[in-house]
Amino acid sequence: MNLEIGYLPKKYFNRLPSDGGYPFYVSKNVKYALNIGPMYYPDIPDEQLVLFKESLSSYPFYYFFELGHEDEIYPEIHQNLIATEIVLEKVRQCPTNDFFLVTINNREQLLQFLPCMFWQHNFNMSTLWSNNKHAFIFEEKTWEYNEIRDTVCLKFDQPTSIFWLGHDFMGTDIFSNEEKFSSIEQTIHLFPDFITIEIVEFE
Repeated sequence: MNLEIGYLPKKYFNRLPSDGGYPFYVSKNVKYALNIGPMYYPDIPDEQLVLFKESLSSYPFYYFFELGHEDEIYPEIHQNLIATEIVLEKVRQCPTNDFFLVTINNREQLLQFLPCMFWQHNFNMSTLWSNNKHAFIFEEKTWEYNEIRDTVCLKFDQPTSIFWLGHDFMGTDIFSNEEKFSSIEQTIHLFPDFITIEIVEFE
């Protein structure tokens, strides 16, 4: 698998949240922001995708999972997660959708959860995960066009890495204050051997 990696300039994420950009707010005390891609997740063998995710962080993973109230598939997803003993905790109820925190404790659960993650992303909903259960909070924020919304905020008041699956499955953004992401070379050493990396610069 051939991927590119580079640090994201602050102008990419130090801006108002938007539906076409980052649909969340990134705390000012984040130290490192990187992009890895392009990688179309559904085309990657599940085992390789799991190894990639495991290289970025250790278990448990905390997935911030969004479901719209009109989504008929919700009962099916809920039952499937319960059947696999994956913990699904509702953390926020909004007018049109609900947000859940899904705890993934091991590789088997991650493999079982991947189809849910793909489904969620196909409907343009937030796909975030972290090694910190308390990394996600809600605050009222101003979005583009001066719209005020209840907004997912990424916070970094303790060692935290947060990963966002970009639009159209084209890559993964990393927001972190952990030193393992403090240099590109150090980050590259985290990846499994089947990944070949080219370093790029984002303007």
